[in-house]
Amino acid sequence: EMVLAIVAVILIAAILIALILTNHLLTRFVFRKIEEPLDILARGVQEIGAGNLDYRIVYDGDDEFTPICAEALRLRRSVEETQRQEESRKELMAGISHDLRSPLTSIQAYVEGLLDGVANTPEKQQAYLRTIKAKAEEIQRMVSQIFQFSKMDLENYPMQIESLALDEEIGALLEVVGPEYAEKGLAVQADLAPAVALVDAELLRRIVVNILDNSLKYKSAAEGHAEVRVLAEADGVHLTIADDGPGVSAEALPKLFDVFYRSDPSRHNPNQGSGLGLAIVARAVQRMGGSVRASAAEPHGLVIEIVLPKGEEDHG
Repeated sequence: EMVLAIVAVILIAAILIALILTNHLLTRFVFRKIEEPLDILARGVQEIGAGNLDYRIVYDGDDEFTPICAEALRLRRSVEETQRQEESRKELMAGISHDLRSPLTSIQAYVEGLLDGVANTPEKQQAYLRTIKAKAEEIQRMVSQIFQFSKMDLENYPMQIESLALDEEIGALLEVVGPEYAEKGLAVQADLAPAVALVDAELLRRIVVNILDNSLKYKSAAEGHAEVRVLAEADGVHLTIADDGPGVSAEALPKLFDVFYRSDPSRHNPNQGSGLGLAIVARAVQRMGGSVRASAAEPHGLVIEIVLPKGEEDHG
């Protein structure tokens, strides 16, 4: 019995020693290995959650924590995108309020002039009414662009992407709108090489008209000029519209497609459009899987170059 007791004590002691050694090894080689990446991850999530988007999660390991840290990086980018969209919405509302105020103020002033008898002749009354009508149409165009931009912000924006001969589509469009622009002081020329692109026909027309409207609004001479070019390249179909207006500064070029951005930082001329035209262009091009960029024309002017995905030619 004494021997059995001694053996039992030895076994218990051996088990205790094994547990202590196991605990020591787990603490040293496993838990401490986990502790560091957990601390890095917890710190990163805490900083990002607190709004510190400049914080960078740096983890050089190649183990189970690597994809988790990558998810934390995606979380940061998601928060950044949410904040960017929120700023964009605020800017949109501020721009709408600013640009609607000017024509509404004019309408109110001319209506008051009619009511107070300031327009005391039929000729003055007709002039006042024509001004009111023009300002109302300005508001209507502005609301239409806001509606278009808001629709394109929705993921379920309806599109009908198809292979279209870009030269034929744009040529037909310019035959209709070209004379209208000429009457307003913008001569539009075309250099359209055969090219098939994957586009939505309605968005394509909206893109061309918005860019030409922009050239018309900001032309510096009595008669401005714009040239529309189409050319198939290796990377896609290039649609380029260049004008001879005043152009914009190098600093302004990357911002032209932002919501309500104008190269005039003080926004002194709200009558030159809603500031949404080029933002709609960028959003429409993005929806069709293309890219857009702005550059300076020589000796002065603006060039907007759009690259659209190539389509399949109809050999039937």
